[in-house]
Amino acid sequence: MRLVWLTAALLATLVLAGIAAVLWRRNYRDDPTNAVRRIFKNSAVTFALRLVVKALDMVVLFILAGTLAAGVLGDYDFAALLVGQYLVIFTEFGLGVLLTREVARDPEAAQRLFGVTLGLRLLLVLGGALPVALLVAGVYRLLGQPLSPAGASAVFVLLLTLVPGAYSGAVTALYNASERMEIPAMLELVTATLNFLARLAVIMFAPSIVGLAWAAVAVSTVTAGLFFGLQRRHFFAPRVRFDWAALRALVPVALPLMLNNLLSAVFFRFDVFVVRAFGGATATLLVAQYTRPYQLLNIAMIVPPAVTFAVFPLLARRAGGDRAGFAAAQNRTLQILLTLAFPLAMGLAVLAHDLIQLFTRAQFQAYQPSVVVLAILAWFLPLSFVNGLLQYALIALDRQRAITRAFVLGAAFNLGANLLAVPMASLYFGQPVWGLYAAAGITVLSEVVLYLVFRPLLRREGLPPPLLALSWRPALGALALGGAMVGVKALLPDWPGSVAAALVAPLVYGGTLWAVGGIGAEERALVRRILGL
Repeated sequence: MRLVWLTAALLATLVLAGIAAVLWRRNYRDDPTNAVRRIFKNSAVTFALRLVVKALDMVVLFILAGTLAAGVLGDYDFAALLVGQYLVIFTEFGLGVLLTREVARDPEAAQRLFGVTLGLRLLLVLGGALPVALLVAGVYRLLGQPLSPAGASAVFVLLLTLVPGAYSGAVTALYNASERMEIPAMLELVTATLNFLARLAVIMFAPSIVGLAWAAVAVSTVTAGLFFGLQRRHFFAPRVRFDWAALRALVPVALPLMLNNLLSAVFFRFDVFVVRAFGGATATLLVAQYTRPYQLLNIAMIVPPAVTFAVFPLLARRAGGDRAGFAAAQNRTLQILLTLAFPLAMGLAVLAHDLIQLFTRAQFQAYQPSVVVLAILAWFLPLSFVNGLLQYALIALDRQRAITRAFVLGAAFNLGANLLAVPMASLYFGQPVWGLYAAAGITVLSEVVLYLVFRPLLRREGLPPPLLALSWRPALGALALGGAMVGVKALLPDWPGSVAAALVAPLVYGGTLWAVGGIGAEERALVRRILGL
């Protein structure tokens, strides 16, 4: 009966989303002279749709965490991270950002660049992904922590998602370049719905992580088919171009972008690989305990790309000569991101116990270390939001090679610190879970290191971000929010206290921001521009 209600709610959501899409197409009119309104449209629509997508993912996580044993789910978490993040980054090769940037500057080059970048993506998928996956499996076998048969099967089945994913990513870049982010975001919602139904069918009829992997293959293939129809309608018929001279010219330009993304992933999620390598007999359980907080944080992490990708075409256009306009757009966006990041971090830290308990239910005892991990990891959000924007600001300035050097330093710090601290913490305290806490703390410190490297690069461009001036008001508001939430939870026990704390939090935060001048004449003027008044 619960599944029936879930399916009905899902169908209702899709109907409402379809109605909203029709009304949007009929009533929204873009204003080429109002950049603020256009950026808000792109970021707000993308954020709203991705929020629904994440809600669907959370429902599936809720079901999986109560259905599969923590160790089994840890195997799937590892496979999904390896293929869905690291191999996707390698085979995407920074070509999405490159295509977006170049087509935003020169729309006439779209068809040629699309064909060449898609050709390179497919070459990397077919010639590079499988050897990398085999290498990773071999390394873990040498370390005495071999992948389980089901885990290995899930890895190699998920590799099949890379081909349709490569095409879908290339078409998404075209929409981003034309500042029509709402279309791929809407398709992302459709994909998430199909994913939800497919994974639900696996859970109901044949619960296994290999079945989940095959469901992902089927859905990614359907999504690519939908993108094919949309591309023919809105742009041009797709064509793969294996122009070897163009490919050779493209590789050195795209390589720094790929390395940036890969190195970013190293210092953001490589700790999972370290935790598994030093986890001993409880390795897969530790992976599950460390991955659950990240999956909850993924809700918050839809904010930076939604905002950053919306403002990126504007930054790319202003980078050539309008440095004052570039600085204004960069700093205003940073202010928005920080205003969102600090309350999110505080709210997640205060409600960490309740959130982990909600999603693990009967298996909460197995996931108790996840509470502390989530409370620590929440504080990487403010600087992560900042670094995400600054990275794309530097790309707009054609400083991607400098970003690569920055990420080398950040990734080296993260990798070295994890390799040292994770096994030492586990050994010193006599419990493997202390390695999880060490890894979470290093994630926060890694964002600090990356910002300290980014800042001098922007200073040389005459664009240093005024981080302290932009941060103190939202930080003060977050402190007031946290105090109010803790107070409410102390007065009301268990779930009533948690729900009341979550309801009080926005009021306290908004009131504090207004009191300290965080919501003033400039902010009101920005809202009027967004509304076209």
